[in-house]
Amino acid sequence: MLYHSYLPESHEFHVPLEEILTFGIKSNTKSNNRYSNGGKVKIEITEKLKPKEAPDWIDFRKAVGADLTNRFSKSFCFPLFTNKVLVFNGEVSINIYDQAFYEDLKDTDEEVLNFDTGRSIEHWIKEYWESMVTLEQYFQEKPYSKPEILIFEDVPEQIIRECE
Repeated sequence: MLYHSYLPESHEFHVPLEEILTFGIKSNTKSNNRYSNGGKVKIEITEKLKPKEAPDWIDFRKAVGADLTNRFSKSFCFPLFTNKVLVFNGEVSINIYDQAFYEDLKDTDEEVLNFDTGRSIEHWIKEYWESMVTLEQYFQEKPYSKPEILIFEDVPEQIIRECE
């Protein structure tokens, strides 16, 4: 079973239950903004550094974030329905976000100095690609304490239900 956040109405990324049950979960569904996606941060660099052996169907622009457990009081849940699910090291993803933030604003904002990881964005994106494992491999090895789970296709509305 996989989970996707069902946030309270007061949350900026709340999506009504009826919308999810009608249209499913897509990359542009508001609640998907709650999930990190290190591959999307600097997409041109990510695509340039994509390993030759990486599946052709990987498109970070179309990825849907998921959790392996119900981390919220309510979540949308659904069975594993595709083999287009990959797991990345969430710690590396955080470093991509930090370094991109630093590089984008270093000339205009002194406060971003705290976000400099000391490594280039290319370094972190290469590490991100190297961290890629299938969901099955992740369950066998559990290599990351903060996994970033991405589904590379829409979650169909027919299989989604509300879980508490």
